Amino acid sequence: MPNAKRDAGKDPSSSSPAPGDDAAMRPWLSIARTFYLCDALLARRFGALGVRTAEHEILVNLRRDPGIAQQTLARRCFNAKSHISALLTALETRAWVRREPDPADARAKKLFLTPAGERMVARTAAVQAEVAAAMAETVSPKALADVTVAMGKIGERLQRLLDQPD
Repeated sequence: MPNAKRDAGKDPSSSSPAPGDDAAMRPWLSIARTFYLCDALLARRFGALGVRTAEHEILVNLRRDPGIAQQTLARRCFNAKSHISALLTALETRAWVRREPDPADARAKKLFLTPAGERMVARTAAVQAEVAAAMAETVSPKALADVTVAMGKIGERLQRLLDQPD
């Protein structure tokens, strides 16, 4: 609980909330809830196109970085290599992705979109852009910039914690 005498004169923005403090939990719950709602909406809209969210992530990454290696793709998609491999096999079956040998590494494959994959990612990327625009229209540009800065700092902190040995 806040203590008026103890907290008098303190700048609330100058100190971090204590672990378990409501000041830390409220934003976390807000972020988690917003992520869940966004994920559910995207899944519904991608599903109407016959695509799962993880498949969309692969397609978007291949459009952004043609020839990416499977291991790099797994890191970017925050998925295990085995899961990415299974998804790639399904996307190959649908003729949306092709694998080509990597001339620099005989064990590796380079990943590319097919023309059908290009058409599908254009559709799923449009859905993602619509959802992002709908979220952004609820707050001011300054608030969006503030969120971007705050999430960047939070992400950096979490990455440092992940990088520490257990």
